[in-house]
Amino acid sequence: MAACAAGFANTLAAYDEEYAYRGIDAMFGHAYNISHVKETEVGEGKDKIAHVDLERTFGIAKRRGYKGYFSMEWDSPGDPYAGTFGLIEKTLGNLA
Repeated sequence: MAACAAGFANTLAAYDEEYAYRGIDAMFGHAYNISHVKETEVGEGKDKIAHVDLERTFGIAKRRGYKGYFSMEWDSPGDPYAGTFGLIEKTLGNLA
């Protein structure tokens, strides 16, 4: 069985915010297995850094009834251990 995944940041790095969140909403309408949680994504050419609105994105996942796993994907500057820990804490807070 193929996995159907949703991501938090890739569309934000490539398109304007409203278009990107409509895409995230559509993805969560079909996702059932795994979602990759990120806070930032660097766009092509490294000239655009997209910042994810975690509360909005988790709200979309909840509204769409997503029941799959959330994996942490730290791709931001700084200590990856501290960053991942912080991302886990923010994720748990948004899932409560």
